[in-house]
Amino acid sequence: MAATMLAAALPPIVCGLLFGKLAIAALIASMSAHLAAKDVRPGTAGLIVFSTGLAGFVCLGQPDMTLLVAPMVGIAAASAGHYGFARPVIRGLIFWTIFTSFLMPADQPEALFLVYCLSMLWSLTVTHLAGLSATMPPEEAASSQYSVVFGAVFAVGLAISVYVGQRHFGAHGFWFPLTFVALCLPPHGQLFSRTLQRGVGTVVGTLILFGLGQLTANPWWLAPIGVVALPLGFRILPMSYTGFITCLTITVLAFLNIATDIDTLAFERLATMGAAAVMMAPLAALGALALWLIKPEALRALQE
Repeated sequence: MAATMLAAALPPIVCGLLFGKLAIAALIASMSAHLAAKDVRPGTAGLIVFSTGLAGFVCLGQPDMTLLVAPMVGIAAASAGHYGFARPVIRGLIFWTIFTSFLMPADQPEALFLVYCLSMLWSLTVTHLAGLSATMPPEEAASSQYSVVFGAVFAVGLAISVYVGQRHFGAHGFWFPLTFVALCLPPHGQLFSRTLQRGVGTVVGTLILFGLGQLTANPWWLAPIGVVALPLGFRILPMSYTGFITCLTITVLAFLNIATDIDTLAFERLATMGAAAVMMAPLAALGALALWLIKPEALRALQE
Protein backbone atom coordinates (compact mmCIF):
# COMPACT_ATOMS: atom_id res chain seq x y z
CA MET A 1 0.00 0.00 0.00
CA ALA A 2 2.84 2.39 0.83
CA ALA A 3 4.53 1.65 -2.51
CA THR A 4 1.30 2.29 -4.40
CA MET A 5 0.86 5.64 -2.69
CA LEU A 6 4.47 6.62 -3.41
CA ALA A 7 4.33 5.50 -7.05
CA ALA A 8 0.89 6.68 -8.13
CA ALA A 9 -0.35 9.28 -5.63
CA LEU A 10 2.74 11.26 -4.62
CA PRO A 11 3.54 12.80 -8.06
CA PRO A 12 0.10 14.44 -8.59
CA ILE A 13 0.00 15.65 -4.98
CA VAL A 14 3.43 17.28 -5.14
CA CYS A 15 2.78 18.69 -8.60
CA GLY A 16 -0.63 20.00 -7.57
CA LEU A 17 0.81 21.81 -4.57
CA LEU A 18 3.57 23.37 -6.67
CA PHE A 19 2.02 23.86 -10.12
CA GLY A 20 -1.76 23.54 -9.86
CA LYS A 21 -3.42 22.03 -12.95
CA LEU A 22 -0.17 20.47 -14.16
CA ALA A 23 -1.00 17.80 -11.57
CA ILE A 24 -3.34 16.24 -14.14
CA ALA A 25 -0.34 15.26 -16.29
CA ALA A 26 1.34 13.78 -13.21
CA LEU A 27 -1.81 11.80 -12.41
CA ILE A 28 -2.08 10.40 -15.94
CA ALA A 29 1.58 9.37 -16.09
CA SER A 30 1.99 7.94 -12.59
CA MET A 31 -1.26 5.96 -12.62
CA SER A 32 -0.65 4.59 -16.13
CA ALA A 33 2.95 3.67 -15.34
CA HIS A 34 2.13 1.97 -12.04
CA LEU A 35 -0.71 -0.09 -13.51
CA ALA A 36 1.27 -1.02 -16.64
CA ALA A 37 4.34 -1.99 -14.59
CA LYS A 38 2.21 -4.41 -12.57
CA ASP A 39 1.37 -6.17 -15.86
CA VAL A 40 4.75 -6.15 -17.63
CA ARG A 41 8.40 -5.36 -16.98
CA PRO A 42 9.33 -1.72 -16.30
CA GLY A 43 11.04 -1.22 -19.67
CA THR A 44 8.02 -2.43 -21.61
CA ALA A 45 5.68 -0.47 -19.34
CA GLY A 46 7.71 2.69 -19.90
CA LEU A 47 7.54 2.28 -23.66
CA ILE A 48 3.77 1.79 -23.52
CA VAL A 49 3.11 4.76 -21.22
CA PHE A 50 5.45 7.04 -23.17
CA SER A 51 3.73 6.08 -26.44
CA THR A 52 0.22 6.67 -25.12
CA GLY A 53 1.45 9.96 -23.69
CA LEU A 54 2.77 11.05 -27.08
CA ALA A 55 -0.61 10.16 -28.59
CA GLY A 56 -2.17 12.38 -25.93
CA PHE A 57 0.10 15.35 -26.57
CA VAL A 58 -0.72 15.17 -30.27
CA CYS A 59 -4.39 15.64 -29.31
CA LEU A 60 -3.81 18.38 -26.74
CA GLY A 61 -6.11 21.29 -27.54
CA GLN A 62 -6.99 19.84 -30.98
CA PRO A 63 -10.40 18.12 -30.98
CA ASP A 64 -10.31 17.33 -34.70
CA MET A 65 -6.93 15.64 -34.40
CA THR A 66 -8.32 13.53 -31.55
CA LEU A 67 -10.88 12.00 -33.90
CA LEU A 68 -8.06 10.88 -36.19
CA VAL A 69 -5.86 9.57 -33.38
CA ALA A 70 -8.62 7.65 -31.55
CA PRO A 71 -9.13 4.83 -34.07
CA MET A 72 -5.37 4.53 -34.59
CA VAL A 73 -4.64 3.97 -30.90
CA GLY A 74 -7.57 1.54 -30.81
CA ILE A 75 -5.99 -0.53 -33.57
CA ALA A 76 -2.61 -0.30 -31.81
CA ALA A 77 -4.15 -1.74 -28.63
CA ALA A 78 -5.59 -4.68 -30.56
CA SER A 79 -2.23 -5.27 -32.25
CA ALA A 80 -0.55 -5.31 -28.85
CA GLY A 81 -3.08 -7.93 -27.77
CA HIS A 82 -1.79 -10.24 -30.49
CA TYR A 83 1.45 -10.37 -28.47
CA GLY A 84 -0.18 -10.51 -25.05
CA PHE A 85 0.11 -6.81 -24.16
CA ALA A 86 -3.44 -5.50 -24.64
CA ARG A 87 -4.09 -4.99 -20.93
CA PRO A 88 -1.27 -2.51 -20.16
CA VAL A 89 -1.90 -0.62 -23.42
CA ILE A 90 -5.62 -0.28 -22.71
CA ARG A 91 -4.85 0.81 -19.14
CA GLY A 92 -2.74 3.58 -20.65
CA LEU A 93 -5.53 4.54 -23.04
CA ILE A 94 -7.94 4.95 -20.12
CA PHE A 95 -5.91 7.93 -18.99
CA TRP A 96 -5.07 9.01 -22.56
CA THR A 97 -8.68 10.11 -22.86
CA ILE A 98 -8.06 12.94 -20.35
CA PHE A 99 -5.87 14.58 -23.00
CA THR A 100 -9.02 15.00 -25.10
CA SER A 101 -10.60 17.30 -22.49
CA PHE A 102 -10.30 21.01 -21.80
CA LEU A 103 -8.99 20.32 -18.30
CA MET A 104 -5.44 20.11 -19.62
CA PRO A 105 -3.66 23.50 -19.85
CA ALA A 106 -2.82 23.34 -23.55
CA ASP A 107 -0.88 26.62 -23.34
CA GLN A 108 1.87 24.89 -21.31
CA PRO A 109 2.83 21.85 -23.43
CA GLU A 110 6.52 21.92 -22.46
CA ALA A 111 5.76 21.93 -18.74
CA LEU A 112 3.14 19.20 -19.19
CA PHE A 113 5.58 17.01 -21.11
CA LEU A 114 8.30 17.42 -18.47
CA VAL A 115 5.88 16.65 -15.63
CA TYR A 116 4.52 13.65 -17.52
CA CYS A 117 7.96 12.12 -18.18
CA LEU A 118 9.29 12.72 -14.66
CA SER A 119 6.14 11.30 -13.05
CA MET A 120 6.29 8.24 -15.31
CA LEU A 121 9.94 7.57 -14.44
CA TRP A 122 9.28 8.04 -10.72
CA SER A 123 6.33 5.66 -10.77
CA LEU A 124 8.18 2.99 -12.74
CA THR A 125 11.19 3.21 -10.43
CA VAL A 126 9.18 2.97 -7.21
CA THR A 127 7.05 0.11 -8.56
CA HIS A 128 10.18 -1.81 -9.59
CA LEU A 129 12.07 -1.22 -6.33
CA ALA A 130 9.01 -2.30 -4.34
CA GLY A 131 8.98 -5.63 -6.16
CA LEU A 132 5.57 -5.02 -7.76
CA SER A 133 6.67 -5.21 -11.40
CA ALA A 134 5.01 -7.88 -13.56
CA THR A 135 3.15 -9.36 -10.58
CA MET A 136 -0.21 -9.73 -12.36
CA PRO A 137 -0.99 -13.03 -14.13
CA PRO A 138 0.40 -12.92 -17.69
CA GLU A 139 -2.04 -12.16 -20.47
CA GLU A 140 -2.57 -14.74 -23.19
CA ALA A 141 -1.68 -13.68 -26.72
CA ALA A 142 -4.73 -13.26 -28.97
CA SER A 143 -5.14 -14.88 -32.38
CA SER A 144 -4.76 -12.71 -35.46
CA GLN A 145 -8.46 -13.10 -36.26
CA TYR A 146 -9.49 -12.07 -32.76
CA SER A 147 -7.09 -9.09 -32.85
CA VAL A 148 -8.61 -7.88 -36.12
CA VAL A 149 -12.19 -8.15 -34.83
CA PHE A 150 -11.37 -6.56 -31.49
CA GLY A 151 -9.36 -3.82 -33.20
CA ALA A 152 -12.26 -2.94 -35.49
CA VAL A 153 -14.82 -2.88 -32.66
CA PHE A 154 -12.53 -1.01 -30.29
CA ALA A 155 -11.46 1.57 -32.88
CA VAL A 156 -15.05 2.29 -33.94
CA GLY A 157 -16.29 2.50 -30.35
CA LEU A 158 -13.43 4.74 -29.25
CA ALA A 159 -13.92 7.14 -32.18
CA ILE A 160 -17.67 7.32 -31.54
CA SER A 161 -17.23 7.88 -27.80
CA VAL A 162 -14.64 10.64 -28.36
CA TYR A 163 -16.91 12.35 -30.89
CA VAL A 164 -20.01 12.17 -28.69
CA GLY A 165 -18.06 13.14 -25.58
CA GLN A 166 -16.59 16.25 -27.19
CA ARG A 167 -19.93 17.47 -28.52
CA HIS A 168 -22.41 16.50 -25.83
CA PHE A 169 -20.57 16.33 -22.51
CA GLY A 170 -18.91 19.74 -22.39
CA ALA A 171 -15.54 20.28 -20.73
CA HIS A 172 -15.66 16.79 -19.26
CA GLY A 173 -16.24 14.95 -22.51
CA PHE A 174 -13.35 12.63 -21.71
CA TRP A 175 -15.60 10.65 -19.34
CA PHE A 176 -17.38 8.92 -22.23
CA PRO A 177 -14.30 7.50 -24.00
CA LEU A 178 -12.64 6.84 -20.62
CA THR A 179 -15.58 4.69 -19.55
CA PHE A 180 -15.72 2.90 -22.88
CA VAL A 181 -12.01 2.04 -22.74
CA ALA A 182 -12.33 0.82 -19.14
CA LEU A 183 -15.16 -1.51 -20.17
CA CYS A 184 -12.91 -2.97 -22.88
CA LEU A 185 -10.19 -4.15 -20.49
CA PRO A 186 -9.36 -7.86 -20.88
CA PRO A 187 -10.49 -10.51 -20.15
CA HIS A 188 -13.30 -10.02 -22.64
CA GLY A 189 -15.03 -13.28 -21.77
CA GLN A 190 -16.27 -11.53 -18.62
CA LEU A 191 -17.42 -8.42 -20.48
CA PHE A 192 -21.02 -8.24 -19.31
CA SER A 193 -20.38 -9.26 -15.69
CA ARG A 194 -17.45 -6.83 -15.50
CA THR A 195 -19.63 -4.08 -17.00
CA LEU A 196 -22.17 -4.61 -14.22
CA GLN A 197 -19.48 -4.59 -11.53
CA ARG A 198 -17.83 -1.50 -12.99
CA GLY A 199 -21.20 0.21 -13.19
CA VAL A 200 -22.02 -0.47 -9.54
CA GLY A 201 -18.53 0.54 -8.39
CA THR A 202 -18.65 3.74 -10.42
CA VAL A 203 -22.03 4.76 -9.02
CA VAL A 204 -21.05 4.02 -5.41
CA GLY A 205 -17.65 5.74 -5.68
CA THR A 206 -19.14 8.80 -7.37
CA LEU A 207 -21.91 9.17 -4.81
CA ILE A 208 -19.46 8.83 -1.91
CA LEU A 209 -17.16 11.57 -3.17
CA PHE A 210 -20.07 13.75 -4.26
CA GLY A 211 -21.49 13.52 -0.74
CA LEU A 212 -18.14 14.40 0.80
CA GLY A 213 -17.80 17.25 -1.69
CA GLN A 214 -20.95 18.85 -0.30
CA LEU A 215 -19.20 19.22 3.06
CA THR A 216 -16.36 21.38 1.75
CA ALA A 217 -15.69 23.64 -1.22
CA ASN A 218 -11.94 23.18 -0.91
CA PRO A 219 -10.73 20.37 -3.24
CA TRP A 220 -7.58 19.88 -1.18
CA TRP A 221 -9.71 18.42 1.61
CA LEU A 222 -10.81 15.68 -0.80
CA ALA A 223 -7.39 14.94 -2.31
CA PRO A 224 -6.18 12.98 0.79
CA ILE A 225 -9.26 10.77 0.48
CA GLY A 226 -8.17 9.90 -3.04
CA VAL A 227 -4.67 9.12 -1.77
CA VAL A 228 -6.02 6.65 0.79
CA ALA A 229 -8.59 5.11 -1.59
CA LEU A 230 -5.99 4.11 -4.20
CA PRO A 231 -3.92 1.60 -2.17
CA LEU A 232 -7.08 0.47 -0.39
CA GLY A 233 -8.55 -0.42 -3.77
CA PHE A 234 -5.62 -2.64 -4.66
CA ARG A 235 -5.92 -4.40 -1.30
CA ILE A 236 -9.62 -5.02 -1.95
CA LEU A 237 -9.13 -6.13 -5.58
CA PRO A 238 -8.47 -9.86 -4.88
CA MET A 239 -11.72 -10.01 -2.89
CA SER A 240 -14.01 -7.59 -4.73
CA TYR A 241 -13.65 -6.10 -8.19
CA THR A 242 -16.62 -3.81 -7.48
CA GLY A 243 -14.84 -2.51 -4.38
CA PHE A 244 -11.70 -1.85 -6.42
CA ILE A 245 -13.64 0.20 -8.99
CA THR A 246 -15.33 2.12 -6.16
CA CYS A 247 -11.96 3.11 -4.69
CA LEU A 248 -10.45 3.87 -8.09
CA THR A 249 -13.42 6.12 -8.94
CA ILE A 250 -12.97 8.00 -5.67
CA THR A 251 -9.26 8.49 -6.40
CA VAL A 252 -9.70 9.78 -9.95
CA LEU A 253 -12.55 12.12 -8.99
CA ALA A 254 -10.67 13.44 -5.96
CA PHE A 255 -7.68 14.46 -8.06
CA LEU A 256 -9.66 15.80 -11.01
CA ASN A 257 -11.64 17.87 -8.53
CA ILE A 258 -8.52 20.00 -8.19
CA ALA A 259 -9.17 21.27 -11.73
CA THR A 260 -12.98 21.40 -11.79
CA ASP A 261 -15.97 21.21 -9.45
CA ILE A 262 -17.16 17.89 -8.03
CA ASP A 263 -20.85 18.52 -8.82
CA THR A 264 -20.24 18.58 -12.57
CA LEU A 265 -17.73 15.75 -12.41
CA ALA A 266 -20.14 13.50 -10.51
CA PHE A 267 -23.14 14.13 -12.75
CA GLU A 268 -21.21 13.61 -15.98
CA ARG A 269 -19.42 10.54 -14.60
CA LEU A 270 -22.73 8.80 -13.96
CA ALA A 271 -24.25 9.91 -17.27
CA THR A 272 -21.30 8.68 -19.32
CA MET A 273 -21.16 5.36 -17.48
CA GLY A 274 -24.72 4.63 -18.56
CA ALA A 275 -24.13 5.84 -22.11
CA ALA A 276 -20.97 3.78 -22.52
CA ALA A 277 -22.65 0.64 -21.20
CA VAL A 278 -25.53 1.11 -23.65
CA MET A 279 -23.13 1.61 -26.58
CA MET A 280 -21.03 -1.38 -25.53
CA ALA A 281 -23.89 -3.88 -25.90
CA PRO A 282 -24.42 -3.64 -29.70
CA LEU A 283 -20.66 -3.33 -30.35
CA ALA A 284 -20.01 -6.48 -28.32
CA ALA A 285 -22.79 -8.26 -30.20
CA LEU A 286 -21.30 -7.24 -33.55
CA GLY A 287 -17.87 -8.42 -32.42
CA ALA A 288 -19.29 -11.76 -31.29
CA LEU A 289 -21.09 -12.18 -34.62
CA ALA A 290 -17.90 -11.43 -36.54
CA LEU A 291 -15.94 -13.97 -34.47
CA TRP A 292 -18.68 -16.57 -35.02
CA LEU A 293 -18.36 -16.07 -38.76
CA ILE A 294 -14.56 -15.82 -38.92
CA LYS A 295 -13.26 -18.03 -36.12
CA PRO A 296 -15.93 -19.82 -34.02
CA GLU A 297 -13.33 -21.41 -31.74
CA ALA A 298 -12.18 -17.97 -30.59
CA LEU A 299 -15.75 -17.14 -29.58
CA ARG A 300 -16.07 -20.44 -27.73
CA ALA A 301 -12.80 -19.74 -25.88
CA LEU A 302 -14.23 -16.43 -24.65
CA GLN A 303 -17.26 -18.21 -23.22
CA GLU A 304 -15.24 -20.71 -21.19
